[in-house]
Amino acid sequence: MQFQYLGTAAAEGWPAVFCRCKYCLEAQRLGGKNIRTRSQAIVNDDLLLDLPPDTYMHKLMNNLDLSRVKYLFVTHFHMDHFYPQELTVRGSVYSLEMISPELEIYCAQETYDYFRRCADWEIDEKSDSAMHWHILKPFETVEAGPYRVTPLPANHMNPSHQPFVYHIVDTREDKSIFYMHDSGYYFPEVWDYLKAQKKPADLFSFDTTLGYEDCGFKSTHMGAPEVIRLKEELEALGIVDKHTHCVMNHFSHNGHLLYDELVELAAPHDIEISYDGMKLTL
Repeated sequence: MQFQYLGTAAAEGWPAVFCRCKYCLEAQRLGGKNIRTRSQAIVNDDLLLDLPPDTYMHKLMNNLDLSRVKYLFVTHFHMDHFYPQELTVRGSVYSLEMISPELEIYCAQETYDYFRRCADWEIDEKSDSAMHWHILKPFETVEAGPYRVTPLPANHMNPSHQPFVYHIVDTREDKSIFYMHDSGYYFPEVWDYLKAQKKPADLFSFDTTLGYEDCGFKSTHMGAPEVIRLKEELEALGIVDKHTHCVMNHFSHNGHLLYDELVELAAPHDIEISYDGMKLTL
């Protein structure tokens, strides 16, 4: 099972689009793994996680054939995770000879409604008809080809909107991923789900938007100190073990920690630091 981080930043990117703080200026000066685009990941070559405004850049930088994507799972409709207008140029005269002309899209009802508000006025009928929407409910597992995916309610946004994090299992290899962006400390019912798992995950990807900050699990994002404590809780329950890739991801310039600083902080705890383009074989 192949997993790749395409974008690893929060909404503003890093360096942020219009920012001149010292952390953005230093990231731009250093370049390399300090340059972070908006959050997105891909499983193998056919399951895409989120559709941010940087999707086209991700295609170019990683030499991706996004026409192969059969399944799109959207966590929520914040702009760094879902850019609806991108789908208006998928298919029809805009995208010819695609490997997978049909696209299965999985999301909350509010995300689908947001797509309709943003894109209905410019999407053509042929493109629209090739997209098949599946409205998810918390804890209701869906089958997407060889993948078994369970949407878990994220501690994020306001109560009128349903954000998700995802547990993804590749049934061909019995490999599993917990992709936990964006979310603060998990709800009790999510912990119940985690405790019910029969084997450790192969990848657990942690939200680390707040960087150096420790909010005591009282925010809708997490910082590195919280992730370190959370990993210990998961280890005690057997949800992660020594073979699990534990990765901090989804960073903001407001968290202040550049790539090398994050590595230094996380290494004693056997936690990896994501960067744009990072590939994992699970």
